[in-house]
Amino acid sequence: MAQATVVGSEVTKFLFDYGRKQRFSVGSYIIREGQMARNVFVILEGEAEIVKADENGNDKVVAKVGKGTILGEMGVFMDQPRTTSVRISEDLTALEFTAESFTSAVIKIPDLSLRLLKSLSTKLSESNDAIVGLGYAQSMLTCGMYVLDTRPSQTEKETSISLSMQQIVEETGLEKSIVRNCFERFNRRGVLMGLGFQGSSITGKANYPKLVRLLKSITWPGNRPEANQPPEAGTGTPATPPAATDSD
Repeated sequence: MAQATVVGSEVTKFLFDYGRKQRFSVGSYIIREGQMARNVFVILEGEAEIVKADENGNDKVVAKVGKGTILGEMGVFMDQPRTTSVRISEDLTALEFTAESFTSAVIKIPDLSLRLLKSLSTKLSESNDAIVGLGYAQSMLTCGMYVLDTRPSQTEKETSISLSMQQIVEETGLEKSIVRNCFERFNRRGVLMGLGFQGSSITGKANYPKLVRLLKSITWPGNRPEANQPPEAGTGTPATPPAATDSD
């Protein structure tokens, strides 16, 4: 199971405007394995156990989580049934969000958006159940995160970029043709504008908020209009589809 995403007090204070405070007692379940993902939780106080049913139907504890932990976000992002349950092990207070309210909040916190996208990428790679079309999503996600990782610490929502194609290939493990295909698609969607490819250099402008929103849209099944489309002729083929799971 991939490591859970934990947020600090400042982010939690911001999230109060989007969630609803709830209290849960020891032994209760706030997430049930097999149910469709509809809500996200952020623990304010208390502890919980991440449990998964074994072959005999018995719950096995796979992790323990506490204050600041985000629960259930991957199931919401992927629009899939829960693959684990969350059981309260110590009286717990949490913020509860609908999928829509959590997404609205996350988009306004760039650093949290990036962390969640990285977590999603890891969970896609670690799963054992292949999903057709996620090779494309994984490639776009990887290239998009690279752009977010290399942005200046202090920047407007739109700024100039200058990247090395060779460095992207070396750090992501993607083929050059796949990287160029992804960047050209970003360009057509207006998140990376005026891109130029000269030698090993990629130049242009990036709109970071729009990039984050696009990465989220191509990651969610059922909301990825291009996830199952092949690349244009001459631009290479998507990476081998990774597997996906919701560990929350």
